[in-house]
Amino acid sequence: MAKKFIFIAALLFSFDVLAQQKDDNCQDKAAYYDQIFKEIISKKNSDVISKLPDCFTFDRTLILKAVVLDPSQFQYAAESLQEDEIFVMRLLKISPNILQYASPEIRLDPAFMEKATYVSRDSLQYASWKLLDNKLFMQKMIDIDSRNYKFASDRIKEIRENVVRAFADNGLLLEFAPVKIKDDLELVKIAVKSNSAALHFASERLQKDNDLEVLARQKTSIKSSEELKKFLQKNYMIEDKKKNVGNKIDNQAKFFAQNKIITRNYVTKWQNNLDFSRIENGRVAEERRLISANSRNYHIPWRKDFKKYPTLIKKIEKFFIEHNIPANTIDNLSTTYLWKLQGKPLTLAFNLYLLRESTDGDLGPDFVDVTSLTAVIQKQGEHWQMTIVEVILDSEIKVEIPYKNGHKKYVIWDLYKVDKNDKNPKIIFKVEDKFGDYFEVFEEQNGGKYQVVFSNKPIS
Repeated sequence: MAKKFIFIAALLFSFDVLAQQKDDNCQDKAAYYDQIFKEIISKKNSDVISKLPDCFTFDRTLILKAVVLDPSQFQYAAESLQEDEIFVMRLLKISPNILQYASPEIRLDPAFMEKATYVSRDSLQYASWKLLDNKLFMQKMIDIDSRNYKFASDRIKEIRENVVRAFADNGLLLEFAPVKIKDDLELVKIAVKSNSAALHFASERLQKDNDLEVLARQKTSIKSSEELKKFLQKNYMIEDKKKNVGNKIDNQAKFFAQNKIITRNYVTKWQNNLDFSRIENGRVAEERRLISANSRNYHIPWRKDFKKYPTLIKKIEKFFIEHNIPANTIDNLSTTYLWKLQGKPLTLAFNLYLLRESTDGDLGPDFVDVTSLTAVIQKQGEHWQMTIVEVILDSEIKVEIPYKNGHKKYVIWDLYKVDKNDKNPKIIFKVEDKFGDYFEVFEEQNGGKYQVVFSNKPIS
């Protein structure tokens, strides 16, 4: 106990003392975890790990728990951990930002970085410049996900075939294009066809182009954000008298209930467990764990829900397989909702979901393993055009009680038409967020993809 007391005192007042006690401290590193974490949380000694004996920087459990508190702690881990692909991928499932502290070799490895994008969509922002300037690699990554265009080097961004692929899928990527591309009429036209809002990112010269202005007005859109906000307020916001917390969102499918094919709640519950390894104030500590209420989640295979659309089943399966999702995870996904948005062309919105206990015992009860795909999909001939609204791919998610269901979710709430002649119904999603729900409205663009055109997310 005397040595532990000296160690804790050293943590607080003199990290230099630790070097002299290295051997003793390394025998029982876990005994000092709580004090180390307090230092990280307090921000007073946020670099505390860098001042400890080397044996602490090699401690996987310590580094993992520290990263949960603050992703930047990974910069203090031993180089061998920063080079360990398995360990880095494990941390990536917890916090996408840790990738910036991984070894340069990992961030230059095309196979690893491709896998990383399947865990966190924006992983390429941390890839080495040499990889982002690799023509073959970036062409492949843009094919996999057009969003990767934004991270490519300017040289790669100017290759026309890359531009065409990216802009045809998501015209808003024009924002990240080099000046030369923003002033190319043919390429800007592709972007505007995909998303009329892309015109805002064209060169000043092309923003004044008459043909592009006409093209940008082709789709019926919301008349104004203020008008849509009033519509949402009037029809879906009611006073919550029970909780006395102001308004709450209600009246799901008030106008388009006939478009619902499937609506099933995925039931979860908070379970209290006793942690006999921790005694607090003379009592056994309690921990709350979010679990799937299996007895109330009678599993209907999602493929059965989609049996009318065999080619769509193959499309969804291919998406998950390409993102390295295990077969048993794919098989156990549940359909929480499936809506038919329109018949010509056939357009559907859906969510597939699975929540399981975390398989990473070091994370503790605050984490669960989640797979979720929220998407809008439109049939164009024999091809399905898919817009990802939100995706979580077999990742460890920290759940918190302020969230209605433990973590952020998108729930389709209703459809919205500007008027009776509007043949482009907008999708109203209720976003269940940490401190309150809000709406996001998605609208079909010229290429059959959907983009956010309105959000009333509170300013945090």
